[in-house]
Amino acid sequence: MKKYLLLLPFLFFFHLSNAQFHFGIGGGGSWGVGDLSPFSSTGFNAYIELSHEFNDKMEAGLMANINGFVAIPLDASLSQAWYQVPIMVNGRYLLISRDKEKLFHPYVQAGLGAVKSYYLKGSGPNLDPELVDDFWKFGFRGGFGAKVYMFNLQINYLYGGKFDEYVLGGMELTVGLYF
Repeated sequence: MKKYLLLLPFLFFFHLSNAQFHFGIGGGGSWGVGDLSPFSSTGFNAYIELSHEFNDKMEAGLMANINGFVAIPLDASLSQAWYQVPIMVNGRYLLISRDKEKLFHPYVQAGLGAVKSYYLKGSGPNLDPELVDDFWKFGFRGGFGAKVYMFNLQINYLYGGKFDEYVLGGMELTVGLYF
């Protein structure tokens, strides 16, 4: 526990020092869209990112997150789950320069990279789901958001490739801390 308490002041110093390197962590909700929407209900999202500030309006970095979608129909033997784990190079363009505004920074962003997808299917009530397939695909994401002081609010679309003829797409709505 002491290690975590020592880490917290470091992260706040990271934010207050106006460093060119930033660290972000957050979570929220996600839901399947397109071909994935009939097979999923609202799920969860968690992310971690490390980025570099190139100038007052441009950032780039690495982002990894996890999306979980679960569909539980009345017949438990038909239940299924999808998990997507994208690892991407992400670019962010701030719409208001850091020089002009210190508190509120709206942005648009896009990313390219690999997406690991897991497809699990229920085998009956009160039983663990079985892994049907897991695979890597090329994916991309795009979205917009706003950094408000040290908070990061964003909404993104994730394209995670195809499974058979189904397009694996998802929307993410997240709130995080950005140091």
